[in-house]
Parts: sequence; structure tokens; C-alpha cells
Amino acid sequence: MNRFRHRDVVIPLLFFTFPLAVAFAGPSPNGSEGKELPVLRRSFAGDGEKVPPFPEGRFEPRAGGTISWIGGSEVADLDRHPFLESAIQRTWPDRKLRMRNLAWQGDTVYYQARPRYFYTQEKDSQPGSLADHRERTEPGIVFLAFGKMESLDGAERLPDFVAAYAKLLDDLSPLTGRLVLVRPTPFFRSGPAADLADERNTVLDTYARTIRTLAEERGLRYLDLPTDEWDAKMSDNGVHLNEAGHRLFAAKVLAALGKPDAAREEPPAALRDAILRKNLLWQQYYRPSNWAFLFGDRQHVPASRDPKNRDERWFVREIDVLPGLIAEAENDIHRYAGETAK
Repeated sequence: MNRFRHRDVVIPLLFFTFPLAVAFAGPSPNGSEGKELPVLRRSFAGDGEKVPPFPEGRFEPRAGGTISWIGGSEVADLDRHPFLESAIQRTWPDRKLRMRNLAWQGDTVYYQARPRYFYTQEKDSQPGSLADHRERTEPGIVFLAFGKMESLDGAERLPDFVAAYAKLLDDLSPLTGRLVLVRPTPFFRSGPAADLADERNTVLDTYARTIRTLAEERGLRYLDLPTDEWDAKMSDNGVHLNEAGHRLFAAKVLAALGKPDAAREEPPAALRDAILRKNLLWQQYYRPSNWAFLFGDRQHVPASRDPKNRDERWFVREIDVLPGLIAEAENDIHRYAGETAK
């Protein structure tokens, strides 16, 4: 079994897979229509007061605040590339910010597939099964990055895109006034569809203008990412950013936030490694393997139980350790960010 060692704690990484039932953005699988929140909304805690909008429209993170990203495959890849988080932590080293990537490969504004019972109140009906009790992400600043893959449907589907995006904003707006809508990155003249890049970008520009309009109508921040400097070397397949693309993406995001020089430097090794360690731990917590045995519909089988004490759920015991380890890694991030900012 593969293992991840963090100081004196060893956590088995459960890499073998099992078929998952999915949770849709609509009714509950068991017919409890109206009882569960929409998929992306369920990932956020909602017990506190609404986070107020940015003061005078300025991007100003609050001390101890959380910055989240939601989107599809390209945003999910941020976890493997520490450039953006490193720049943000070094720009605001005194804020002790927490970065949470809530993106999921394949997510679009129309549809987000999740394992059954993922952050739901409903649980499996088998004896001894537990509801998903993982900590939810605190709402703070939420970046939304949709529109690129959706634009492949063509301009004729723009009304559907606007309606779905507006619904998502309606879901999240009661939690925070700090929603940031991000302009999609372009398609590139590389990969198997290189010759289609210009045509696709023409449609994508239409989607980007629509996203800007949505932000303006709701008084939200729109993050424009100018098209200069993008070239074919930023993507291996013409769609998703590679490492060079993520470097430039980080620089463009920080420039759009009013910090044009923040992401141009190479992340210090200690800070980079701490961010990557935190991201690994976070992804083990947010999207753990073998969900069916953890909070899904196979909690009752022997493999889900401790081999000595059959009443104890060892998968649950392991997942409950992760928030503490994530906090330790974030303490390292904040320390290294502070040191490099001096």
C-alpha cells in the first residue's frame, strides 16, 4: 500500500478504486427532492454571516480568510503548480490566508458530478453508516472559472450558459459578496486541434463578454486576463495549461488584482514544497479515494471496518486526521511566505 509520511503520522493512501454513484446538481438520488443544497453550494459552510463585498471594490483579503477556486480540469491542475498560491501568500504574508481548490475534473457550469452522499445530510441506510461529516470550506473569496469548455457548444447556447452561471451565482451569493468571475484562458495553436484555435477563440470571446456582463450586473469583480503573451508553448494539447501556462496564468491573475510583479519570481523551494504538501493533503480530504467505503454505500462491508474492532471505521479515523495535518502544512506556508517577504 502506498503511504504518505508527515512527521510521525503515516496515512495510507487508498488508491484502489471502486465504481461511484454520482450526485447531480438536481434532486437527491433517493427521491428527497428539495432537501439537499446544490452540489457546489454544499462544499461551503453556511452558518455564519455573509462575507461582505470588497471594500470600495478593491481586492483586499481578510486576515485568516479563505480563498477558493471552482472550475473544471484546468483549475483542478492548480494543485500541481504552486505559482499562484505562492504569489498570493508572498503578496499578503501577514494575512495567513488559506487556499482551497474545489475544482473537479470535468466540471462545467451546467453539471458537476460527485460521489453519492458527498456533503449531503442524507446518508446510506445500512446499519452503522455515517453521514459525510467532513469540514466544509469557509466562504470568503471565491474565484469562479467557467466558460472555456462550455464555449465549444457554440454561440447558440449562450442563453443556457448565462442561465446556468446566474443560477450558480444565486447559490453562492448568500454566503459571500466576494465572488470573482474569471475570464477563460484561450485555446492555443498546439495539439491535435491547433487549426481550430482561432475559430474557437472567436466564440470564447463572446462567452467572456457575457461573463463580464454578469459580473457588472451583480456588482461582482471580473478578472480580465489579457491575451498578450499567450502562445502555443503554454499548452501541450491546445486546451489545458502546462507548467509554462500556469506560470503565466499566475502572473496575469496577480496583475489583474493590482500586483503586476508578484508572480514573476520563482517560488522559494521551501514555500513551494509546503504548498504542494498542503495541496496533496487537501485533495486527500476533499476528494478521497474509495468513497463508497468511507461515506458511500459500502460502509457496512468488512473492508470498511477495523480488522480488530469491527465497530470502528478505520477509513473515517484516517480522514478525520487530515484537517490537523493541513493546518500544520499551512503554518509552514505562512512562515515561509513571511520569511521571503522580509
